[in-house]
Amino acid sequence: MKRLVLIIILAVSHSPVVWTGGSSGLIFLKLETNARTAAMGGAGTALHREPSLMHYNPAAIADMDYSEIQIMHTAWIQDMTMQYGSGVISFGRASLGIALYNASVEGIEVRTRPGPPESEFTARNFGAGATFAYRLSPSFRAGVTGKILYEKIYVDEATGYGFDFGVQYRSTTPGLLFGLSILNIGSMNDLRNEPSELPLTYRIGSSYELPFTVQDLTIRLAVDALQYGDNDKLHLMFGGELGYSETIFARIGLQSGVDARGISAGLGVHHGVFKLDYAYVPLQNNLGIGHTISIGVLFR
Repeated sequence: MKRLVLIIILAVSHSPVVWTGGSSGLIFLKLETNARTAAMGGAGTALHREPSLMHYNPAAIADMDYSEIQIMHTAWIQDMTMQYGSGVISFGRASLGIALYNASVEGIEVRTRPGPPESEFTARNFGAGATFAYRLSPSFRAGVTGKILYEKIYVDEATGYGFDFGVQYRSTTPGLLFGLSILNIGSMNDLRNEPSELPLTYRIGSSYELPFTVQDLTIRLAVDALQYGDNDKLHLMFGGELGYSETIFARIGLQSGVDARGISAGLGVHHGVFKLDYAYVPLQNNLGIGHTISIGVLFR
């Protein structure tokens, strides 16, 4: 019966309806890593200058001329929580980044016979990554991430590694950027006898800061197209951000082609060296609401 419980858990964790597309494991690698991009529909491939954007494109930190740390907490569906911490140190044209993932689902019941549960356990995932990004020219940036990964469900464990590659190009049109990344190239050990594959991901995106003439207001738009290696379904992500004096932000996003996802929204306040952002992500099919909060500290 314990094996049956494990198989049921694996089936749920691999479900494209419960999560966000594809059938691979390590679903936390598909979730957002900061409240800004969560509010903007996950369109982060062509955004830049934030540590957590390494998750979408390793090249995103290449032109940071300051250092920064960020921490993020997400309360997701099925009692899943995720924490993500990231930091970047800038060396002029080069930047080094470190990231830590921790995701868990608590209170999973164990039964070997009908009746009340005999015990409970927590399924856990962990990841750690290091990123190197370099500004090759005023227009072109590239980056690479290497990461180690760990997954545990009940008493079964799997470990593995992954690599991410990405580039960004700044157009001659002011405010227009393009991004391309290939994420989660690697392998995992089997979880008992079940394959635990990385969610190989292809992303392409663009962001644009409108030449807005109203004083102290900025408008940024972003769009991503995403496809998982084990699923030929194309996912589209759209995001918009309205900022006042680069201090107060309102954001909105939309995901298309992603099960249970639709519109998202959020707010942000940046003051001095501190950043506070929040995202509200309602889910369809009565799955509940996702809440994400992230905090950043800059070191100039």
